[in-house]
Amino acid sequence: MRYLLGVDLGTSGTKTVLFDEKGATVASKTIEYPLIQPKNGWAEQDPECWYHAAVDSIKSVLEESKIDPSYVSGLAIAGQMHGLVMLDENGNVLNNAILWCDSRTQEECDEIEALVGKQRLIEINANPALTGFTAPKILWVRKHLPDVYKKCRTILLPKDYVRFKLTGKLFMEVSDASGTNLLDIKARKWSDEILEKLNIDKSLLPPIIESEEVAGHISDEAAKLTGLKAGTVVAAGAGDNAAAALGTGVCSCGDAFITLGTSGVIFAHTDKPSIDPLGRVHTFCAAVKNGWTAMSCTLSAGLSLRWLRDELFSYENEQEQKAGRDVYNLMTENASKIPLGSDGLIFLPYLMGERSPVLDPNARGVFFGLSARHGKAHMTRALLEGITLSQRHNLEVLKQMDIKPSQLIACGGGARSEFWRYLLANILGCSITTTTSKEGPALGAAILAGVASGVFPSVEKACSMLVHKSDINCKANTEDVEKYNAVYEVYRFLYPQLRPAFSKLSALRDVLDGGRRKYKDVTDVEFERYGKVISDIPTDELVSALEKTPLTDGTDYVASSEILETEKFVDIMKNQVFGGLDIQIGYCNGHNKDLNALEYHRNSELNVAANDAYLMVAPATAVKDGIIDSQSVEIFRVKKGQAVLFYETTLHYAPCVADNEEHFKMMVVLPKGTNTQRPSALHRCGESGYLTHNNKWLFAHKDSNEGKSKVSTGRLIGENLRV
Repeated sequence: MRYLLGVDLGTSGTKTVLFDEKGATVASKTIEYPLIQPKNGWAEQDPECWYHAAVDSIKSVLEESKIDPSYVSGLAIAGQMHGLVMLDENGNVLNNAILWCDSRTQEECDEIEALVGKQRLIEINANPALTGFTAPKILWVRKHLPDVYKKCRTILLPKDYVRFKLTGKLFMEVSDASGTNLLDIKARKWSDEILEKLNIDKSLLPPIIESEEVAGHISDEAAKLTGLKAGTVVAAGAGDNAAAALGTGVCSCGDAFITLGTSGVIFAHTDKPSIDPLGRVHTFCAAVKNGWTAMSCTLSAGLSLRWLRDELFSYENEQEQKAGRDVYNLMTENASKIPLGSDGLIFLPYLMGERSPVLDPNARGVFFGLSARHGKAHMTRALLEGITLSQRHNLEVLKQMDIKPSQLIACGGGARSEFWRYLLANILGCSITTTTSKEGPALGAAILAGVASGVFPSVEKACSMLVHKSDINCKANTEDVEKYNAVYEVYRFLYPQLRPAFSKLSALRDVLDGGRRKYKDVTDVEFERYGKVISDIPTDELVSALEKTPLTDGTDYVASSEILETEKFVDIMKNQVFGGLDIQIGYCNGHNKDLNALEYHRNSELNVAANDAYLMVAPATAVKDGIIDSQSVEIFRVKKGQAVLFYETTLHYAPCVADNEEHFKMMVVLPKGTNTQRPSALHRCGESGYLTHNNKWLFAHKDSNEGKSKVSTGRLIGENLRV
């Protein structure tokens, strides 16, 4: 009898399973290790913990099984993806690994997309720059830990590091390398274009290897530590989800599975790269040659449940452990007694930010609708439903890519729960089944080890021999599906509403951590509800023209300027920005530093900045009976060369001088004839009392020039804002 070892290197621990050549589990051992969180949103681990856990768990299963180590044909590792491991010239770890669920690198993601181009990056790597991926982490270390970066000679992913320690050979396996943002997904090789644009030395990256290939052999030192025979074949292995696909038999086009481990994943195999142009789900190389995968990843699935267990069920956990029972069973049993929809309590599972499909590292977990009647059982059910609703959100994206599985194979810890399988079937609206083996990633790794060592002729053949579906088949209930469709609509509604609030919370965390940022930029998330930056017009030419406009001691507004209304500029603004409407181009120049009045056009307005300036904005909904409280007002910085299109429902005011600037010059573009003088014979009360020009209303603070001259009855109360 021949045996195979599958090592599943996870976030909470490493599990090693010894299989016989028929796929039966002979022995298994799990060793846990800590997650290091130096700051909110950061996640790190010591790579040496992974290596020692792998060594000790391999040794344990060999001792437990009492088999002759010479009968072990091969070993492979399935590993948590994206983690950054940096080695010096002697192969020593330079610092803690930054993990897949770490969200510190949004600035580096923005930098990558600026250098490579967002669409070009998706064309090459099939994925946008994401905080969880490896490339942004490399740039973060280069910026914040320059001494570490200078000493770095090799960059590895978690499982590739452990394999290096076992064999002494340096490789990076293709399914895992897909998640670095540095791989050409279609060509299955490092992208010279991306590396050049990011100024990353290609010599830092080891050669790419296919999952089933031999990546080395157990060294003499590793043999002494593990009990394995020196020279035992070690396959390249795979990323955890690519390995889990093999362990559930997903290796052909049309196959799909869902896993509920620390993260939540829906994973579909394809015979060609299928790419979401918005980058909401991932396309990676499969652990099968000439195969690819479409995969979503929510960052906090089982992690959310574990958080709930540790923080709200610590007493119950202690009591259940004493009785030899699993507290998760108690939690789900109590949750199953709560009505569908958790009595109106909805959970957003964004404890570590989110990747698929909302791509927001600033997102955070939310219990929405919490009331005094809700107890811990409600919170448990809402949390389980929220995690599953997030999978529904991802499945909708896959369907848009013409990936429409009618059945999903469930694996991971959540798949063992009958109640969770019921939630999956009814929230996703499809049949849920499982496999007889519960060792998805470990079995997938063992399959790769078997192919590399010659036990099996191919991955596909090994899957057909070793993976078998169970008798479990949970089908959707039509009535419950309809109810969950209604719950899902509210779930989908919440994130877009909270997106600006998540961004504000992120800014607050920066302040609480000791940082300071005076004002936000118009490119920030929080500006999205007021307007957007237009990037496809020649702002450099517009700025050059603006610089020729006059500047007086005060502040001037000219609605229509011959300097700016050239044939070229009018054509650009009319046809590229305003959809064919006749327009007028003017300017607002001056030295003003007061932000104490708001004007409201019943139409859109475009501003182009000739130098840095500040803008004051508020939503039209902030107006109550002709009064705006200044607490509803926000201030944003617009940088030189940026063009900002305000929405019709946005209140805004003339720009103000930014720090380190002596004045401002701002192009102002409006539909023609919408900013003429105030019409005659109008009442000074009601809505028309705020009118100062045709189609323009004004709300002024009493201490402002506008307020003192009483040009409008619209009032801005509260603080007299000044930058």
